[in-house]
Amino acid sequence: MTKIAIIGAGLSGLSIAHLLKDYAQITVFEKARGVSGRLSTRRAEPYVFDHGAQYFTARTQVFQDFIQPFIKQGIIERWNARYVKFDDDEIVEQKNWVDDEPRYVGVPQMNKVAKYLAAGLNVHVNTRIVSLEHEKSWKLIDEKGHLYNDFDWVISAVPSPQAAELLPSAFAYHANICAIEMRACFSLMLGFSERLPLDFEAAHVTNSDLSWIAINSQKPGRVDQYTLMVHSSGDYAEAHIDDDREAVMQHLIAQTSRIIGHDVSTADYKTVHGWRYANNAKREISPVFLDQNLKLAACGDWCLGGRVEGAFTSSHRLFCAMRELAL
Repeated sequence: MTKIAIIGAGLSGLSIAHLLKDYAQITVFEKARGVSGRLSTRRAEPYVFDHGAQYFTARTQVFQDFIQPFIKQGIIERWNARYVKFDDDEIVEQKNWVDDEPRYVGVPQMNKVAKYLAAGLNVHVNTRIVSLEHEKSWKLIDEKGHLYNDFDWVISAVPSPQAAELLPSAFAYHANICAIEMRACFSLMLGFSERLPLDFEAAHVTNSDLSWIAINSQKPGRVDQYTLMVHSSGDYAEAHIDDDREAVMQHLIAQTSRIIGHDVSTADYKTVHGWRYANNAKREISPVFLDQNLKLAACGDWCLGGRVEGAFTSSHRLFCAMRELAL
């Protein structure tokens, strides 16, 4: 049976593993201590935060079909938030998502989707693959020097800069991947003992160092402890990604307080997380990154503009191309 190594256990890596598992022997390698990638959840009892992707849409039939079993099992639910759009600190748009296209979230947290996909797969967590070698088959080497041998195919499902570093320059699409730029983002997580009197649950922010504010605890199936989830703008994160985290956190707290008109520095729990590769600089559609000669491939949300649905679609396109080759 064909042996395939998949590097990265975010939605894209887990989706391609899920799609291929009946056709090949799959092994997934993940550098973090758990699966999920940008569908991550941070726990700080009694608070819980979706500090990566906030929600997702399903605009294609293939993705709608894919998530139906999740919806039926209650793993995914629609988020009917009261939504506003800020231009800096001024609200310029208001609507209720119950009357708009569906936005979905994992229940009781975003990483539930990834955990469902990972069930039954052979996943090596805390395993950072740092190099690939090929003789008769592919060999993977992790940062501790451990070897993983005899793979027919290797699929990279990590952010484009990491994929470009890992995959050999002989890979047919190496130049394409190198050309895809990704931008950083900070996630500010705030937990409160008392609720804030806000008139919205979700907000996009423009012309600001912030891009997103949400009451995470008011998503479907969440715990009662009140939490606020804030994302920085890409411009701010790119300029400050290597700055002292305390200084970044205090700046984002001040900006959040100014925009919503409430002092959030009183939060009982405060932390900030930096995503170095959060979003695409440009929303472009790439070809299927499949090198039949080297038996290497790459997929990820960055292949199709950076959205959650793009992560699945990229994997599905790659799966269809590999199935045509009969592996």
